[in-house]
Amino acid sequence: MAQWTITYSRDNNTNTLDMQADHKPEMEEAVEHLLAWARQNLEKGEFGDGQDKRSSEPAVLLLRHYGVTITGIAAS
Repeated sequence: MAQWTITYSRDNNTNTLDMQADHKPEMEEAVEHLLAWARQNLEKGEFGDGQDKRSSEPAVLLLRHYGVTITGIAAS
């Protein structure tokens, strides 16, 4: 199993989170992994412009609740 590094932006800073997978994770997989991590490790807040209040898409939830956007996925 390979290790992948998910690069993300939060509070105008770049951070990384490692993920184990047999293949390069699709963006949706990386978002789900980062959202699960954020739910356990970050304080929930209100971020974004509020236009997607009803959306339950994982990427929207990641941005709206944690102020996080994924910027890249690379092998580590």
